[in-house]
Amino acid sequence: MVSTTAPLTRPGGRRRRSTKASFADHAANGHGTLRGVVERVPYLKELGVDMIWLSPCYESPQADMGYDISNYQKIDPRYGTLQDWDDLRDACHERGMKLVMDLVVNHTSDQHDWFKQSRSSKSLPKRDWYIWHPGHTDTQGVRSPPNNWKSSFGAGSAWEWDETTSEYYLHLYLKEQPDLNWENVELREAVYAMMRWWLDRGADGFRMDVINYISKAPGLPDAPITVPGRQFQSFGDLSVNRPRVHDFLKEMHREVLSHYDCFAVGECPGTQGPESFAIYSKPENEELQMVFHFHHQGFDRTSRPWGRSWNPDWKLSGMKAIFNEWNVDMPKFGGWNSNYLENHDQSRIITRLASDHPSNRSKSGKLCCMLHTTLTGTLFIYQGQEIGMVNIPSEWGRRRERVYLEKQGVTGDEAMKDVLKSLRMTARDNGRTPMQWDDTPNAGFSKATPGCEFTTTTRPGTFWKKMLEVRKANPAIIYGDFISLDPESEESYAYIRQHPTTNQRILVVLNFAKGDDGMGREITFDPGALGVDVSAARLVISNGDEKEGSGVSGVMRLGRWEGRVYLL
Repeated sequence: MVSTTAPLTRPGGRRRRSTKASFADHAANGHGTLRGVVERVPYLKELGVDMIWLSPCYESPQADMGYDISNYQKIDPRYGTLQDWDDLRDACHERGMKLVMDLVVNHTSDQHDWFKQSRSSKSLPKRDWYIWHPGHTDTQGVRSPPNNWKSSFGAGSAWEWDETTSEYYLHLYLKEQPDLNWENVELREAVYAMMRWWLDRGADGFRMDVINYISKAPGLPDAPITVPGRQFQSFGDLSVNRPRVHDFLKEMHREVLSHYDCFAVGECPGTQGPESFAIYSKPENEELQMVFHFHHQGFDRTSRPWGRSWNPDWKLSGMKAIFNEWNVDMPKFGGWNSNYLENHDQSRIITRLASDHPSNRSKSGKLCCMLHTTLTGTLFIYQGQEIGMVNIPSEWGRRRERVYLEKQGVTGDEAMKDVLKSLRMTARDNGRTPMQWDDTPNAGFSKATPGCEFTTTTRPGTFWKKMLEVRKANPAIIYGDFISLDPESEESYAYIRQHPTTNQRILVVLNFAKGDDGMGREITFDPGALGVDVSAARLVISNGDEKEGSGVSGVMRLGRWEGRVYLL
């Protein structure tokens, strides 16, 4: 494990994502606080985490869970104070851990002072800090938005009319989240000054939210028609991965990041493949250290009129093809992988990939852990993942999802029932239930009644700690070449990790086979038939009954949801 994060190095450590609203409540007010995170830092250190990434804790009206920021240099009172943040920084640094902030600079809240000034007058300097346009008026005097771009949230326009100055402003997300104009030099300088302020205060870097959206196509042209019959269309390449994004990131590196020993990872949805992603993280390009992609999050998804939906007929081979491509091609193109399976926008991986049935949950969780911890790159663990948290039960209400679907035009009881069933597998709230610390009321999260119900879970946390130790002790897992053994199999996922200089070789065999009832089933796996010499293999770890240190004799028999890691 590389526990430091020198500029433009490639850290191989373990990062922990904490959504402060649902992690730990210190104040007994029903939602998480920074002080609650401070109290749990020893737990994270014991688990083996070397960096904590906080979701936004800045002052915010909370239209979008804090991703609508009204002041970048204040902590939202519901989460605590700057002193609480300082104490968290100290608690991390005293234990050799890093603290990373979520940087949201594609947009702000409409309550940010920058936007209040921008919307108040066309003549003020900050007017050009956001993207304004008079729109169009037809011969009948009917007003329409500047173009046909659709908001990422809902089916409506990405433009909002503002009566104050009689112009539209752009918001790729909610209307409460106006987009910043990165073409404005003064705006960029203000962002860089804010970043320096946090780094000087002791932050160790940033996760940059939708950073590849910050440049828009010149002239703001209409988007291509991809959904016939809809008034507004996805903006797609017109605001994703524009060439100017790289100019801005190079400038950010030159003006800010290069002057600090700090960490920088960018969230880049909509990027096409490893080669285009690698551009962001090649050391010689001096932009970011790594990026988050979303390709693997689509392994069990399909497109429907209301958006991305669950595909009950997903194939293991399809999922493996995505992982295989990214684990092989990112290093080939000079990039670096950010290795994650869950976050605040995704449902729980045990439910999606294996089985959350009570009889399967613990072993399934350990199997998913073995997959996650043996892939290439820097490991990001989302809160609750290490204790096997699962999706919200199907019998729970889905009020917010119903409101969203109604906005998408879903009508009728049967249609709504079908879509809600799909949302049980895909909804963001699956990853936002409170962290479960123990078996006391409210699971040790709070002495108050939280705003979200609790799922039930088992505790594979000790196994996670063991797997992190295995990862640390075997550099081939982090830095090694990735060799897929069974790309077509719908039962197993087997691969070798081979270090490029020491030739250390690790064999990973995972049983993801499901029966017709969705429960796991036993399989056989013959490494010899795949040309793998296991005569000297020794078992490093298993979530089954095999004893560590045992060898391989012929065909393996793997129990349901069983995984094994061998040193060859």
